[in-house]
Amino acid sequence: MFSVRIRFLAYLPFALVLTACGADISSEPVQFALKPGVDPAFIATTTTKPFRTQVTDAEGSFIRQEDGVTCVLESKELKATLVTPAKVAFPITRGRASPMQVRCLSEDYMAEGVMYPGLSGTIVIGPSLAGVAAAMVSAGVADARDRWAYTDETVWITVQERGE
Repeated sequence: MFSVRIRFLAYLPFALVLTACGADISSEPVQFALKPGVDPAFIATTTTKPFRTQVTDAEGSFIRQEDGVTCVLESKELKATLVTPAKVAFPITRGRASPMQVRCLSEDYMAEGVMYPGLSGTIVIGPSLAGVAAAMVSAGVADARDRWAYTDETVWITVQERGE
């Protein structure tokens, strides 16, 4: 029994790394659809990142990953629907992209939030005042040649029980 526990703990860091990079997600990456009237050249390329939902305790500490949550990601230009966990081909756009609304819902859980695009190194996710300020500062110095991205890492959305 003791040796099994040691083996499990020895493999735990590798399992966490695989989970963080999305190696445990077997489905093909979810692609965003362009809304009518948006020039296809708006998307310069994509970057595929894991998109996960989690349940946390009152202090914000991770309790567990919540699978099977349907999420809709929508901006003025783009829309995608997925079921977590998923790999998502996040667009890197030519010029400033609009904020992306994120709405997640399952039978037991829900979440709403905003992903703010940023220039390389200024990615902002969440409803914070600092995040909005950073996005506004980035927008003020960028032009249409710049590349904007919604994320450069795994996206974790914290869900809450419905009715809370």
